Amino acid sequence: MAEAGNDVTGALVTGGARGIGRAIVERLARRGDVVFLTDSDLAEATRVVDDLSAQGLSVHALELDVRRVETIDAVIGEADETAPLRTVVNNAGVGWSMPLVEVTPERFDELMAVNLRGVFFVLQAAARVMIPRRHGSIVNIASTSAFTASSNPMVPYDASKAAVRMLTVSAARELSAFGIRVNAVAPGTVATDFMRSLIPDPAVLAGQAEALIPLGRLGTPGDVAAAVEFLSSDDASYVTGHVLVVDGGWLT
Repeated sequence: MAEAGNDVTGALVTGGARGIGRAIVERLARRGDVVFLTDSDLAEATRVVDDLSAQGLSVHALELDVRRVETIDAVIGEADETAPLRTVVNNAGVGWSMPLVEVTPERFDELMAVNLRGVFFVLQAAARVMIPRRHGSIVNIASTSAFTASSNPMVPYDASKAAVRMLTVSAARELSAFGIRVNAVAPGTVATDFMRSLIPDPAVLAGQAEALIPLGRLGTPGDVAAAVEFLSSDDASYVTGHVLVVDGGWLT
């Protein structure tokens, strides 16, 4: 990968091949960033990059499974050498619905390995490259489940997202001394494959949106991407330690 000029701004998105992650990748690329789409599925990441590159956007695919924390520093470093990372988005996440009494230690650990452990070590690696420059923005993707229980039985997922919320606040306090801002976006009910796996019936999903969400519709990946773009921009230069809820008013 050829090194970019000094005036180029780099952004890295984990879990960027699908859904909200892909929308974030495209949004930041259209802003003018050189975007590194990282995903555990390199083939799918490459297909997305080919599509966006054909539209004239500067996007690169890198393989990253955030469960393999020993690889994270190398991937962050490779991207940073190409285009100094000004933005890192912790989007990779997993979730499933299961009664609390049926959750095994293995399933619990698998979820936390992505939703919390992976988020922490990507944030750590991002901080390591940003601290010498005393500038940067890290945006974590949390959830309204960081504030209230999910409608489905999802205790480990809810706990992981609540932890991401506090990780964001705590890291923001520590890293502010180095000019690094840390914020989060907490999406509500967004029309993604993940949500459709929880509520497969489109009519039921649409009905819940109309009944429970004041704005009367499901969120879109683009709604979340717009919030990420704002938090990682100079327009949010005085915003850190904030969790921006994007839920159509559901928590109200």
